[in-house]
Amino acid sequence: MVEGRTRRETVAILGGTALAAWAPGPSIAKPPPPCPIRAPLDAIADRLLAHTPETSVYNGVADAQTGGLMARRLDDYSPAGEAAWRAALVQAEQDITPITCGAEDKLARLRLATASAILANATRSAAVPYGRINAFNFSGHVPYLVTQIAGPHIDTPNAMQAQQSLSSPQSVDAWIEKLDSFPKAFAGVIEKVRADEAAGSVPPAALIARALPVLDAFLNGAEADHPLITALRTRTESARLDASFRAKAEERAIIALRKRARPAFVALRKHMADLLPRGRAEAGLWAQPQGDALYAANVRALGDSPLSPEEIHALGLSEVARISAEMEKLLAARQLTQGSIGARMDALARDPANLFAASDAGRAELLDYVRGLVRKMEGRYAEILPTALIPHQSLEVRRVPVATEEGAPGGFYDGPSLDGSRPGTYWINLRDMGAVAKFRLPTLSYHEGVPGHHTQSCIALALGEAPLLLRIASFNAYQEGWALYAERLAAEMGAYKHDPLGDLGRLQDELFRAVRLVVDTGMHARRWTREQAIAFMRDATGIAESRVVAEIERYMAWPGQALGYKLGQLRLLDIRTKMMKARGSRFSRRAFHGIVLGNGAMPLDLVEQEALEG
Repeated sequence: MVEGRTRRETVAILGGTALAAWAPGPSIAKPPPPCPIRAPLDAIADRLLAHTPETSVYNGVADAQTGGLMARRLDDYSPAGEAAWRAALVQAEQDITPITCGAEDKLARLRLATASAILANATRSAAVPYGRINAFNFSGHVPYLVTQIAGPHIDTPNAMQAQQSLSSPQSVDAWIEKLDSFPKAFAGVIEKVRADEAAGSVPPAALIARALPVLDAFLNGAEADHPLITALRTRTESARLDASFRAKAEERAIIALRKRARPAFVALRKHMADLLPRGRAEAGLWAQPQGDALYAANVRALGDSPLSPEEIHALGLSEVARISAEMEKLLAARQLTQGSIGARMDALARDPANLFAASDAGRAELLDYVRGLVRKMEGRYAEILPTALIPHQSLEVRRVPVATEEGAPGGFYDGPSLDGSRPGTYWINLRDMGAVAKFRLPTLSYHEGVPGHHTQSCIALALGEAPLLLRIASFNAYQEGWALYAERLAAEMGAYKHDPLGDLGRLQDELFRAVRLVVDTGMHARRWTREQAIAFMRDATGIAESRVVAEIERYMAWPGQALGYKLGQLRLLDIRTKMMKARGSRFSRRAFHGIVLGNGAMPLDLVEQEALEG
């Protein structure tokens, strides 16, 4: 890459150089200067990030990486902090309105439209007072601040363990200062939970009950063995910081954990335990004040779809039927014809031949197997992407921390830092080895790793000239839709040619995503109970009960987020079909992938516009 330019700009310049070799110089018009959008958009991003320093830490923004102010404090989760954050989002939407670019600067206009969409999604549900809005997170507007799957009690410690820099004395000092700040920050969390209850919003009792063990995990065990202290110890040692400095830093951190962080968690746990008897029996968002309005906003923002919940529910049932028919053929070929698809898949998943041992050695073997899948697909990048977009950043495959694995999903991905110094991480939940059948691991790895989220994130990371607002943007249906598209792409590339059982695993996961359309709308719009949703997903997919329960409760905590996978994948496939028809013999799948990924995350309407205008 030419220093200071994106890959896209480098390719354009090289192309222009080749053209100049034969074209008469005077006939080449001087291109117009680029539209100056980066400075005003970066100024907007800076103002927003001042309200959410933890977003800066997660994304590796420079100030957070070097131990600056962003690395020293948590977000202000108090009602006043949330109000200020929402006001900043509204102001940012107003600030972006006057920024314009001429028709000749297509890239700048695309980026400006993308930035406007980020802020439109962020303010779409601002009239609903409870919950937490995050314009830069895939879960959008969450109605409950403290759950079993997310919130400051999970996200902050996780980021401090894995994402926050510990590579210099200044960054270590910032890390400890943040730990010291827990009492004030978590007092704000409790204040917000109280304010939400006063506004009529109380989480389902099932979610509160699941959150208590997560809080307990932070409080249990010896201080020196706490995951935060262990992370500090191992990461500062890896950074080769002075041994005497490391010992003193660990002593300071243990004192902060004992005197400030753990007491802050004790107070939060007490409040959540006191709230449990008042927890709602209803699973769906419909039962909360303005719940229908919030769900509609999340469907639009997270599903990137104009469809109504009823239409999405019907689409989900249709996809369930289609995928089930494909699975029937593969199961019949294995002489598995008796019982429901879910029951037969459950039997396959319980077969010891398809499982790794429930031991440290078995878990290590599983991780090595997954790393091999990732490396093999990395070797096929030339079939997937234009050469200029092929990533070179490494991918780590790691186990979900034991302290948070109970409520965590089966697998997820954390992207690399903006400067590339922190690699992308593909996390696998190994809490229940009976729920991790070997035949399901290839498609999970293509989704979270290559050519899914890791590929997508690394390409976006390389857009160094793009405004910061775009580089930290999140469009759930685009990102999750691509990852599900990547699962199908692997099959199209022949990844399962000699692995029919793995193809069954792929179809089972696609069925799982189709079922999400049914159960998410079922709970939040059609007033299904938690138990109804669990039974439907378990019977339709054959996924292990432990995972089904965790997934259904995830959808309860993040209304609408689970819709983005299937809605996004179907939209991308539709755009690809339209592009094939428009270009005929000129169509290239690699070029299509370059269009989808080459500008980073954006609304799917803009992806279609780019694909059909080229």
